[in-house]
Amino acid sequence: MEPRPMMDRLEAVFSIVPKAQSIADIGTDHGYLAVELINRQRAEYVIAGDVHKGPLESARSYVESCGLADKVDCRLGDGLKVTEKGELNGAICCGMGGFLMRDIVDAGPESLEFYVLQPQNGQKELRQYMVQKGYVIVLEIIVEDAGKLYTAFLAVRNDCVEAYTGMTEYVDVYQSLPEDSLLWSVGALLEQDRPPLWMKYIEYLIYQRQCALDDMTEKLNHTDKYQDLEQEVNFLRNLLENK
Repeated sequence: MEPRPMMDRLEAVFSIVPKAQSIADIGTDHGYLAVELINRQRAEYVIAGDVHKGPLESARSYVESCGLADKVDCRLGDGLKVTEKGELNGAICCGMGGFLMRDIVDAGPESLEFYVLQPQNGQKELRQYMVQKGYVIVLEIIVEDAGKLYTAFLAVRNDCVEAYTGMTEYVDVYQSLPEDSLLWSVGALLEQDRPPLWMKYIEYLIYQRQCALDDMTEKLNHTDKYQDLEQEVNFLRNLLENK
């Protein structure tokens, strides 16, 4: 069977996955990304995990139809709990919340060399967790898919940064970033690099917060939540002005 094309957001995730011997695709769904990791020689062996039986069976069927059953191991279970210590170099998590991703990383049998993460929310908390756990966020991207904007990032364990980036010295922008900075949510590397979708992304973040402000009643206008949102909107507008 010919491999099926991936959605743009999965293609974008694939683009930042380092080449490694063994990678886990957690929340594999139909297994498209897992198959591409083998077919495009990004990995020699893939563990495709999913907590739901239906999607996993779909993935297993797809993997078998592509003749890759010996290279993609489909496992039913909760996150990285389906893996064992020493099996993996890295892992990919897409299409779920940042808080769940944090729990998945935390519950894994070991700290892997790298993680590629595409959180739907909780970006601040996930980035802070990865940095506190001893990882360096070395790459961040924005992608548009079906009219929606997604971000993803590559986090590499401190002792593996040179191996995966080729840099003997790497300036970690997150190490000096104040804990309350909005860039933990926005993406400090995105702000630094300002890729083509940068302005559209920031405008969308402003729109989200402005809608929340507009929905608040007059009685809430002096609450901490309202003031925090106002400050975030002003911060984001300043980012657009400082091109």
